[in-house]
Amino acid sequence: MKRNEHLHILSHQHHNGLMAVLFLKKGVAKQADPAVMQDFVLQIWEQELRRHFLAEEIELHPERLHAPGLVDYYEKMKREHAAIRALILLFKSGPVFFEDIRKFYELLEQHIRFEERELFERIQEEAEPFVLEQIGKHLEGLPTGSCDRYPVKFWE
Repeated sequence: MKRNEHLHILSHQHHNGLMAVLFLKKGVAKQADPAVMQDFVLQIWEQELRRHFLAEEIELHPERLHAPGLVDYYEKMKREHAAIRALILLFKSGPVFFEDIRKFYELLEQHIRFEERELFERIQEEAEPFVLEQIGKHLEGLPTGSCDRYPVKFWE
């Protein structure tokens, strides 16, 4: 199904997240410095992911969308957000290892795929166009970074 224009900002951020996943996979495969990859993760968290998660939790709430059929999807999204936030706390608390980085990128990739393939599809089926338009207006201020601007190209 074609993505509704009012969800484009979230999908753009998902694209950036998948790019970060690819960079981290390459970095782990090349045995890049874990401290550099840790910093990369924390930077994308602060620049985009943290606000992205919060926006989704507010704007995609089933009551806000007038779509009670989304409750299970929404709850899964929140559980995955919580798991990623827990990993971010680990990344903030001290040195991380390749396994921590791998766990982060695997969880982030799985989460993005779920949202794009299941949650957003269901939202587009259930939410009325005027509701999606309102949501889109609230999402307009979200940052749309590009993780390839990170100064150390550990993935190359």
